[in-house]
Amino acid sequence: MKVEPNRVGQFPFRKADPNERKQNFSEVQQPYTEQEVMQEADRCLLCGTPVCIDACPVLLDVRGMNEAVARGDFKTAYERIRDTNPLIGVTARCCPQLQGLCEDACVVKWAGQPIGIGLIQRYVADWERQHRQSTPQIAAYTGKKIAIIGAGPAGIAGADLLKRYGHNVIVYEALPVPGGTAWYGIPDYHLPKDVLLHEIDKVKEMGVKIESKVVIGKDVNLSELLDENDAVLIATGSKDAQKLDVPGSNLQGIINGYEFLENVFVNGVNGYLKNPKYNLGTEIIIVGGGDTALDCARTALRLTDGQGNVTIAYRRTEEDMPADPIMMEEAKEEGVRFKFLAQPKSFGSNPTGNHVNAAVMDTMQLGAPDQSGRRHPQPSPGKEFKMECSAVLLAIGRGPDSFLQKQAGLKTGKHDSIAIDDNYQTSMKSVFASGDVTSGETLVVKAMESGREAAQRVHEYLMNLEDKHVSFYERYYKQNLYDRMLEGKTDTDLPPD
Repeated sequence: MKVEPNRVGQFPFRKADPNERKQNFSEVQQPYTEQEVMQEADRCLLCGTPVCIDACPVLLDVRGMNEAVARGDFKTAYERIRDTNPLIGVTARCCPQLQGLCEDACVVKWAGQPIGIGLIQRYVADWERQHRQSTPQIAAYTGKKIAIIGAGPAGIAGADLLKRYGHNVIVYEALPVPGGTAWYGIPDYHLPKDVLLHEIDKVKEMGVKIESKVVIGKDVNLSELLDENDAVLIATGSKDAQKLDVPGSNLQGIINGYEFLENVFVNGVNGYLKNPKYNLGTEIIIVGGGDTALDCARTALRLTDGQGNVTIAYRRTEEDMPADPIMMEEAKEEGVRFKFLAQPKSFGSNPTGNHVNAAVMDTMQLGAPDQSGRRHPQPSPGKEFKMECSAVLLAIGRGPDSFLQKQAGLKTGKHDSIAIDDNYQTSMKSVFASGDVTSGETLVVKAMESGREAAQRVHEYLMNLEDKHVSFYERYYKQNLYDRMLEGKTDTDLPPD
């Protein structure tokens, strides 16, 4: 392969052929070869002030990874980035690196293309899966027991850190398989589930216990969990989907997009294909403009063997669409259509009156900015139009899972999120919370950041170290200097190396 100046391979990555990939759930993104990944890492300037690390919510040691990969030392590269991130293969694939994260901050982009950090990280993660490196060192047992509710990214990140501190950690997961949104909400073509399960298994190898099919607040009360543990960390994520309140929205064939993804992926996509739940037909409308809307559209396309007509209807313009532009490009390549400045006004039914067969859409126009600063969409009078459809998937937003806080009487905030103080503590003594259940839906890596921060506060609370608070930013970004790393000098206090 000829290597072009300032770039290794296709940017941002090579992709499987769209006509083939839209008929299956195989991974779209294609990896670097060993030669390519070493060449790409060698482009890194090893900046004295690594803004790429600063831009990463979990402060992944991008600079240390690139330095090691450029030398072909993948073991060292893995150890450097595993220190702050137990899901390196997951985040390598799921982080929108070019959207305000590491690659967007890379200074090399001003002279060409930024370093392909995500692909380098993916290569290191895949190398580890093949070579099975040891788990991080665990401190001596403290005698403290901690229960974590939710085995999604926030819960797994918190469990990993607390176990490394030497605590006894057990995670309770309501679904049959751990992983949370990363398991049931991210399609296999974007995140192969063997990657996720391997990295969760690595956390379990450290001694973290995960009990699936246990609903806290139903099978076990929160108060009972507190009786058995020294602290509880709630990380139940996002669940409560926003509803579209228009005439006909209760018709059959109008489906909650989040439940749709969960039902397709929760028991594995191959299991779903053997016993499909949905008959989507061939004219499918997706309502929404975020990543979940794209995931619904591309999953629906694959469930029709690439033959369905799938259209995303979004009430703002393409420039306003919050979805990852790379994912949008992939969707367009696969044949997903887009209808902008369009919002359902009502839904019509078939002659029997129980199944949707059409959507009456308002043509929208952008008015004055709303509270978020974005121009508020408003219907244009007299410009309605009709779209025939066999199914409608609604992906217009999702708030925190409100079940446990309502059941246990925890103080809540906006959209029934769990209210927490600066130390991630809830209104109940010894109960902490983190991730999407405290903030609403966010990125996997940002949920992990919250999970690690909350776990740090739990550790300090249990060990009476509140006056010796450890700042991850200070520790990993400022104190872990590059020259010290090259000399093999690392801190020996918190967290354990």
